Amino acid sequence: MDYSLLITGGHTSLGLAASRHLLATAPEAHLIWATRSRQAAEQATADLGAPDRITILPLDLNTLASVRHFADDLLARLHAGTLLPLRVLVCNAGIQFAQGQHWTAEGIEQTFGVNYLAHFVLVERLLPALEPAGRLVLVGSGTHFDAPRIWTAAIFGMPPAQYLGVAPLARGEVPAALPPASAPANQFRYATSKLCTLMYMYELDRRLRAAGSRVTVTTFDPGLMPGTGLGRANTGAALWAWKNVLPVLRLFPGVNSTKTSGRHLAWLATSPAVAGVTGKYFEGRQAVSSSALSRQPKL
Repeated sequence: MDYSLLITGGHTSLGLAASRHLLATAPEAHLIWATRSRQAAEQATADLGAPDRITILPLDLNTLASVRHFADDLLARLHAGTLLPLRVLVCNAGIQFAQGQHWTAEGIEQTFGVNYLAHFVLVERLLPALEPAGRLVLVGSGTHFDAPRIWTAAIFGMPPAQYLGVAPLARGEVPAALPPASAPANQFRYATSKLCTLMYMYELDRRLRAAGSRVTVTTFDPGLMPGTGLGRANTGAALWAWKNVLPVLRLFPGVNSTKTSGRHLAWLATSPAVAGVTGKYFEGRQAVSSSALSRQPKL
C-alpha cells in the first residue's frame, strides 16, 4: 500500500460497494472511511475481512464544526506520516428526506448542508494535501437535470432542480408551488443539492486548470439505485416499495444495483483509464453532458 483513499460514507450502501471493489482491485490503496457511525463501520470492516486496510475516522456532515475538526485531524496525521499520502478523495455520503423540514447544527437546510456544503468545506480544506496528480470524485445524481427524465419525473414525480441562490437554498426555500414540508419539496432540495455539486465541479476544475494543477475532479452519477439506504427517510408503504418493488426497475437502463454502481465508482476513483480526465460528468463509465443549467459559468 502506498497511498490513502478517503471516502465519506464508505461503510454503507454505494460507498461500501465501492470499497469492496477497491479492496479487490487496488491493493496499493489504504481506505479511510469518514463516518459518524463508528460501530456500523467497524462491523462492515469485520465483514470485509480487511481491518489492516481501512482506517475509520469520525465525521458528522451535519455540522461544519465536525467537518473542520475532521479535516484538521486528517491533515495532522498526514503531516506526521501516520497515514499514507492522500491521493483520492471521494465525496459519497448523502441524505434525502421524505417529509418535513430538517436543519443542520448550524441551522442550514440539511439536504443542502450535508450533500453539498459540508463536502465543499471538506474538499477546500483537503485540496492542498492531495498528491500533485490526485483525484477528487463527487457523487452526483441524474435528478439534477432541469428537464426531468422518465425515472425522476414520470415515475417519482420529482420536481426539476433550480438554482435559487446559495442563501435561499441554505434557508430551505423551494419554488412557490411546493409546500415547504412536503415530499416534492424535499425531492427538489435533493435534486438541487446535486445540481450545486456539479456547478462546483465545473468551477473548481476551471480554477485548478488556471492554477496549473494536475489534480482532477469529476462527478459520478450512480443512476437510480432502488433498495439502497438513500430511501431510508421514507415511511410505510413508500419505504416497503423502495426496498421490495422498485428494485425490479434494475432491468431497465439507468437503474443499477449498488454492486454495479460501486464498481463504476471505484473505477473512476482509481483506474489508469481515466488518469488525467477532469471536469467531466460520468454516468457509469461513460462521460456524458450534464444539464445545460449546471454548465452555466455565470451561475
